[in-house]
Amino acid sequence: MNTDFPKNIRAALIDMDGVLYDSMPHHARAWHKMLAEQGITTDPDEFFLYEGMTGGATIDLIFRRELNRPASEQERRDLYARKAELFVASGKKEPIPGADRMLRAFMKSGITRVLVTGSAQSSLLNSLDNDYPGAFPANLRVTAHDVKHGKPDPEPYLIGAGKAGVSPKEAIVVENAPLGVRAGKAAGCFTVAVTTGPIPREEFVKEGADLIFPSMDAFADWLERNMPPTLAGRLDCAVASLRPASVTLVTDSNVDACVVPLLNDCRSLKDADKVVIAPGEDHKNLESVVKIWNALESGGATRQSVIVNVGGGLITDIGGFAAATFKRGIRVVNLPTTLLGAVDAATGGKTGFNFNGLKNEIGAFHHPSEVVISSLPLSTLSRREILSGYAEMLKTGLIADAALYHRLIHVADVLSDSGLLEEAMKRCVEIKEEIVEQDPLEKGLRKVLNFGHTAGHAFESLSFTRNAPLAHGEAVAHGILVELILSHTLKGLPSEEVHRYANEVLKPEYPRIKVTCDDIPELIALMARDKKNAVAGHPNFTLLLAPGKPEIDCLPSQSDIEAALEIYRDMM
Repeated sequence: MNTDFPKNIRAALIDMDGVLYDSMPHHARAWHKMLAEQGITTDPDEFFLYEGMTGGATIDLIFRRELNRPASEQERRDLYARKAELFVASGKKEPIPGADRMLRAFMKSGITRVLVTGSAQSSLLNSLDNDYPGAFPANLRVTAHDVKHGKPDPEPYLIGAGKAGVSPKEAIVVENAPLGVRAGKAAGCFTVAVTTGPIPREEFVKEGADLIFPSMDAFADWLERNMPPTLAGRLDCAVASLRPASVTLVTDSNVDACVVPLLNDCRSLKDADKVVIAPGEDHKNLESVVKIWNALESGGATRQSVIVNVGGGLITDIGGFAAATFKRGIRVVNLPTTLLGAVDAATGGKTGFNFNGLKNEIGAFHHPSEVVISSLPLSTLSRREILSGYAEMLKTGLIADAALYHRLIHVADVLSDSGLLEEAMKRCVEIKEEIVEQDPLEKGLRKVLNFGHTAGHAFESLSFTRNAPLAHGEAVAHGILVELILSHTLKGLPSEEVHRYANEVLKPEYPRIKVTCDDIPELIALMARDKKNAVAGHPNFTLLLAPGKPEIDCLPSQSDIEAALEIYRDMM
């Protein structure tokens, strides 16, 4: 048996009868008695095999077998109503031992739960909120009323995955019936069977169950041992390892509403002071930094205290600067909540705030003690915000890891798979940390991180003059194409890499920029004023010999840059 919990799981699609309630013996007796009233003899145990089918489909199956004809619509309706009466009259259906622990394990890991049942029994459905409070919101339930084709058809589980907002391969199915296992596997889900009834294990093996457990308690034990750490748990480990004298949480009001509640179980934050900054670049200022300093001072923070920054680049920048300067430096842990923040601002040690209208004019290098990377907070972001950060990931692959870059080209595949996205995020952070460790103060090697940014900053500045501002990552995405063109014309980068990026990434995923001939001199002038230039007035580029093989301090002539911008215009 594979004992690892699948890394990509974001939702649990959970059957009801025999999984949450010990109701199948009641169902079997009700079916047997109802059909006996019609003069049809059945074995009560056979109904365990039909579990998951809709009531109408079960009646039709018995009629075809025993009476050599299908049941009429009226017969299906009347007989199922009678079966429901007998089921309700059979007494209380007790929760399955261990089911509550199973649900708590999923809930603590932030995994969405969806009820997927072939039943329409209102008596059990109405009991869910009392027996399993908070486990299944009303909008996350699939019953016999919601499907045209019951199990073993995959439709119920496909609908369940859709309600959870995940792809089937990101869902785990929990079943106790062979037909349910068949439905889960047909839907493309990781499928667990729990043998809570009389059906032998071999029947679940035949249906291809990924894991089989002898009881719900055994499954709950396995979940508690193997579930991946929650976001709160990972942050707890990061903070607790520093043994802080005190903790101050810094966030913004949007993140405080959407993401901070995911950290309610984090013991390290239970007694933390919290500083909430208004969102937006206008608040990346000295006043916000002073607000953090005051909270540290009033909370009695010492040099052994820790700031935990939960937010995007604004929060990690100003929270990091406050940490760098309070008592000449205290430790900081970053939990970035944007993709751009995760792969760029939260790592590398650059901190700062805006001053006199200039971005990050006042700042310091102060490296975080820990950075907690997770794709979970990204669910609160728009696709535009995610793509802005994705440009930084593409850049990272291009300068340091060709295999990573060639995976990231398949944008839709990566963004639809949270496990794959988080893996790529962590690889980007590893690359940046390796580079920063070798060049902490940006004197040499670290310049490779500027790939795409010299031209990108120019596009970003131009967009503001047109009152149609681009997000930073959107501008960098266009800057990457310009610098790939320069890499081809000056360094021999294969032309197919240029066209592949333009046609498979930039054009389909990022907004177009209309650049005219008249814009080219202005773009070059903006590049000449870039703060990363070693020589004033002379644009300095990082270019590529091939993906993963960068060269820093490249100084193309003005005519080279003009030609690259003309090619860029033609390609767009």
